[in-house]
Amino acid sequence: MSRRTRTHTAMGAAPNVHIPRQRGHRHGPQIIVVVSDEPTLTARVTAATGRWVWKHRRTWAPTGLAILLLPVTGVVHLITPWAALVAAPAVAVPLAVLGWKANRAAAACTPAERARRASLAVLALTSLTWFSLALWFGPAAPVLMGLWSLITLHAQITWLFARLRTSHTTKGTR
Repeated sequence: MSRRTRTHTAMGAAPNVHIPRQRGHRHGPQIIVVVSDEPTLTARVTAATGRWVWKHRRTWAPTGLAILLLPVTGVVHLITPWAALVAAPAVAVPLAVLGWKANRAAAACTPAERARRASLAVLALTSLTWFSLALWFGPAAPVLMGLWSLITLHAQITWLFARLRTSHTTKGTR
């Protein structure tokens, strides 16, 4: 008898019935093996982790982007390390934007708003500096890995506080 699989549905469960190949005497009793289709512990943990990550994807966006940027920077470093020379002038952009905003709306800004802009400018400045250095020296350099961790932590904390502040202001306006 050849190997066959029959599926029977009973009360929401779908066990597979495996009928193994019979060898030797053909008129003997048949052996039927019933196997449950429950997922393994590893599959259940993986599915639960995937559901949690998908549910909280907006909350952890800066960390996800940083984790994605790390291998991309490594690949670009391996292919074209001279790309750091192209990316290096971008380090001055956050300071230029901060200066432009300060001159344009100096009287209309509150001190908290100025501090928030300065914090974002420092974050952008350090991020672009890390990017340029990682393209030149490689992102796996110990100093750059430490700087990457600090930048990621700072970006995640800033993101969480901004989301918290935004959710409180939208709840208050309803």
